Amino acid sequence: MKSGKTYLAGWMVAFLIVFLFAGGGEQKKAKEWDANGLAVEKNGQVVYCVVDSFEIGFYDVGELTGMAVEEAAIFNGKNKEGDSAPVTVEDVSIIEGNDAYVRVVYRFDNVKSYEKFQGETLYFGALQEAVQGRHIFSGAVVKNGDVTVTLDEKTVAKIADNHVVVTDAKNVIWLPFDLLYYSEGVQVLSDGCVDTTKCTDLVILVMKK
Repeated sequence: MKSGKTYLAGWMVAFLIVFLFAGGGEQKKAKEWDANGLAVEKNGQVVYCVVDSFEIGFYDVGELTGMAVEEAAIFNGKNKEGDSAPVTVEDVSIIEGNDAYVRVVYRFDNVKSYEKFQGETLYFGALQEAVQGRHIFSGAVVKNGDVTVTLDEKTVAKIADNHVVVTDAKNVIWLPFDLLYYSEGVQVLSDGCVDTTKCTDLVILVMKK
């Protein structure tokens, strides 16, 4: 089952752009997600959920599961290093209360595996390391409401250990820490998640830790 730019293109028709989370700062379990989403976890693993239209009689869940597992196995065969599988299929199921849609949930062992599988940029790490690794260029501008911040050498030194996500993914993203600064065009949603679907440039998401 091909996903995104490479692996799900064969059967995906349209993405939903609303991502719902449980209240109280708690992220829903992946098997409860009912729209497209991307979660970067504190341990660096990535959960990727795709929701697509589902025509009963054209596909069944078993066939879709087999497609997803097969594509993951092919990817793992080419990219596995050590004992960890780069990607696993965590769930393929009909959306509860709406059998016209199906969800497919993938888990990646790290952001690099996600990048290779999905063909998108996704970096997660300390701000200073992101700048040193040229994931972020000095002088990048981020904001928090009406406050605009330039990530120059002096500013980066002050918040060097803060974590950052850098991505060109157009999705709703759940962050592992509270958001501090973010790029122009990012829509801040509830419970720490952000919507980058309207962003045209590389997105920088600086977090409080």
